[in-house]
Amino acid sequence: MASGSPPLTGVTKITENDIICGRGGVALKHPGNLAYRKIVGLNKGIYATCLKVEKLKISKSIVAAIREIEGRFLEREDGKPTSSLDERDE
Repeated sequence: MASGSPPLTGVTKITENDIICGRGGVALKHPGNLAYRKIVGLNKGIYATCLKVEKLKISKSIVAAIREIEGRFLEREDGKPTSSLDERDE
């Protein structure tokens, strides 16, 4: 995190639309992660065959789709979602 940036806030509630970054049961089974993987899977074929600039557009559209339904990308610390990666983009 850049100096002067506000500290990341703790996550107190995880919604079904949130994406939990990481590996393991929680990330694998969480409804937001399941939906995210489905969206990624639907775009996999076109992503594999398009130019680099188009790949960036596809990636950004997937992130935008998650954010549109008020989903957040959450990082984990000590096995618990602790902060939103989205806060770093603001």
